[in-house]
Amino acid sequence: MLNFLCLFTLRKNMATSTSSNTSFSLKLIGIICILLFFIELLFLLFPLQLTDKLWNINLSRSLVQQGIVPLLGLGAIVTAFYIDRAHESSHSSSLSLKLPIFILSSLLGLMFLLIFPLYLGNVNQIKEQGLTRINKEAEQLENQIKSQLTQIQNQLSNDQVKASVEKQRAALKEQLKTQLNELVKDNQKYNQAINNSQLPTAQKDLLRKYKENPQALDNFIAQQTDPQQLANQRIDQIQRQKEQQLQKTQEDAWKELPTGINSLLLSIGYTVIGWRGLRGMGVAKSSSRRSK
Repeated sequence: MLNFLCLFTLRKNMATSTSSNTSFSLKLIGIICILLFFIELLFLLFPLQLTDKLWNINLSRSLVQQGIVPLLGLGAIVTAFYIDRAHESSHSSSLSLKLPIFILSSLLGLMFLLIFPLYLGNVNQIKEQGLTRINKEAEQLENQIKSQLTQIQNQLSNDQVKASVEKQRAALKEQLKTQLNELVKDNQKYNQAINNSQLPTAQKDLLRKYKENPQALDNFIAQQTDPQQLANQRIDQIQRQKEQQLQKTQEDAWKELPTGINSLLLSIGYTVIGWRGLRGMGVAKSSSRRSK
């Protein structure tokens, strides 16, 4: 009987020692995780640029990305609390650590809750600024092209300038006609030109059309030398580029939505841990007062 009691006591002491070591290790890991987060936060905060929207967005994104680290640390510490309570060890030290841990968890929950609307608000403002800038730049380019078109049209009203332009058109036509006739008459050269990947698509189309109808060269010359058509082509190109940039800006803004959702989820996690812990400590205190 005495041997049994000694063996039981030894096993109990070993279990208590193991649980104590496990609890200590979990608390150490948790504290390190929390310290790592706040050290990272200090480096992210400086230099302060609170009025810069991009700085605020990058700060919020970095905090959300690192937000899981202190959450895991708090989880480890809370697990250590349960181990201490189960084995009734380190009771006083646990109580002294519980209150600041649960308060910290609640504060982190509040911080990530505030990040959620602030982050999405900053992203939306940056998006609106980007859309406004793109529209404004496109409008400025279009006005510049229209202004240049007006100047060219005024210059063409001069007979000498008009005659010079017609002379250049005729020279260009003769040059292209000679080149096209050389390619059209030789099927091997024609096929090589059509299959040449370095040759622009517009020139390939002209070669095909010219082979079927030589009058296509006159239409091509007119299009390439008509200021109004050239201006319209350039404006159409600007409009296409503007639409692509607007779409990309919208897509980039939507890609930031998961960060806001993650911030909200982190807020829920921290708040649940903090308030449940604080409420549990309040219940424990009230029950001890009633027993007295």
